[in-house]
Amino acid sequence: MSFYSEMAEMAREQIDEYGRLAIIRGTTGNTYNPSTDTNSGGTITETSVKMLFTEYRAKEIDGTIILRGDKKVMIANAALNTPPMHNDIVIDGTNEYKVIDISTIQPGDTPLIYKLQVRK
Repeated sequence: MSFYSEMAEMAREQIDEYGRLAIIRGTTGNTYNPSTDTNSGGTITETSVKMLFTEYRAKEIDGTIILRGDKKVMIANAALNTPPMHNDIVIDGTNEYKVIDISTIQPGDTPLIYKLQVRK
């Protein structure tokens, strides 16, 4: 088993054990404009999926890229029909977070885990 496979399997186990159901609200068929940080067009979709929410450590908060209050969210790819996008909204109970950044554990052609940075 490769390093990425082991890491993805460990992440999936943690999502299953410690995660909770939340909603990712996205727009399919839209166009993202990075200069205005907005999406336009498309159809709004909501997907309920198990997510693992964690806090950033104090030393990771730099006040520019990562702000106090930002959260890390892990989602298994198998739980999603479409990958998350910038400006999607994560709804956790009464809290709504905007997706700021997305990184992917992807040792081959298929993403295994999405790691999101989200902000209120």
